[in-house]
Amino acid sequence: MKSISPKRFWRCVKPLIPIIAVGLIGIVISRAISGCAREKPPPPWSRPLTYDRVPVIRVLITPRPIERASVTTTGAYGVLVDDTIISRSDAPLGETLVTRSGGNWSFGLLSGQGRQIVLEPVDEVRSHLGATSYRGSIHFLPVGEKKFIVVNYLDLESYLAGVLPKELYSYWSSETYRALSVAARTFAMYHMLRSGSSQEYDLGSTQSAQVYGGYSAETQKSWQAVRFTHGQVLTFGQAENERVFMTQYSASCGGRVNPAHVIRNANDIEPLRGGQECDDCAGSSRYRWPPVQITKTDLHRALRESYKEASALEEIKELRVTGKTPFGRFVWVEARDGNNHSIRVRAEDIRLALLRSSIPAARKLYSMNCQFRDLGNAIEFYDGRGFGHGVGLCQWGAQGKAAKGITGKEILRFYYPGARILRAY
Repeated sequence: MKSISPKRFWRCVKPLIPIIAVGLIGIVISRAISGCAREKPPPPWSRPLTYDRVPVIRVLITPRPIERASVTTTGAYGVLVDDTIISRSDAPLGETLVTRSGGNWSFGLLSGQGRQIVLEPVDEVRSHLGATSYRGSIHFLPVGEKKFIVVNYLDLESYLAGVLPKELYSYWSSETYRALSVAARTFAMYHMLRSGSSQEYDLGSTQSAQVYGGYSAETQKSWQAVRFTHGQVLTFGQAENERVFMTQYSASCGGRVNPAHVIRNANDIEPLRGGQECDDCAGSSRYRWPPVQITKTDLHRALRESYKEASALEEIKELRVTGKTPFGRFVWVEARDGNNHSIRVRAEDIRLALLRSSIPAARKLYSMNCQFRDLGNAIEFYDGRGFGHGVGLCQWGAQGKAAKGITGKEILRFYYPGARILRAY
């Protein structure tokens, strides 16, 4: 094998993110599925902000651990085990199988022992994992003896170019793309700051984070929006002490933006308090949706599969609302059995539990911005509004506003009131 200069390859990419010490908050509410501990915000920034160049983000591209992966490249590459280069080539990598057994990595005919194996393309060469093409390097990290996860390391701007087309329709306005590019960059940076080097990745690539489609998803429109907003993030706080915050967003709020505490134990900050009336998402087919019935048996099974606390219930006889927003969206629900046992559940967690359990009817329960009633053997969710959690930017609402001539910056000011746009790099 030819030797290779370390300058041609990243040896083992170190995140460009300051190490954030996130303390464990030991506040636990007995028999409650979601606790009441507040999230710890990222550290304050003083301007100029932290980065002098585009930072690297680490994206988990396998939703669950796998036992094998097939990879190729479009050109020159190197293969590393930890910091040691075990192979290089100026030619493209043909289809190669990656496996792991007993602590040993197999990369085609190559093998090695170490914590991780890395496929490092040169310059603008891209890697393919299965049918999807990616910029940056591909890291394989062990889970147990035989399984592993796959993490894509790449610059944050390229990552965003692969996110926007998966989160927005191609025919939507460039202003909608610009608004979401800032919100999505902020969301990503928030997680990068919190994860630090102690974790193996910053965020996932599915709807639980932001949907990321790699280089394969990139479009001219997504790159135009990313370049137009280069480095811009949303912040809150006093000047010289600004912080990024978790800029979540959803498909359609159904007419009113929700506060962040409907889905998590969020800090109470102005940009995430919600309450704004938003009729611009009426173009969504899920702006209003018909009643959905879930049997109590299915509901019980879904909760038991997702939350160990629910195993204390012998069955579900009744649901009671125990907490609402000022405008009537329920936040907390109590599930009770026939023996007076109960658990307190965040309403949004019910929908997620039902979806995880693959209950067919749950696919039409588009949000928990609805009402419910007891039908005896089932619960009927009715007066349904919107699609998703409804916190932060409403994607259909942003597009409705853009169609009226409202700019991306104005859209962000509406959905995140009190936030400031600053350049992080």
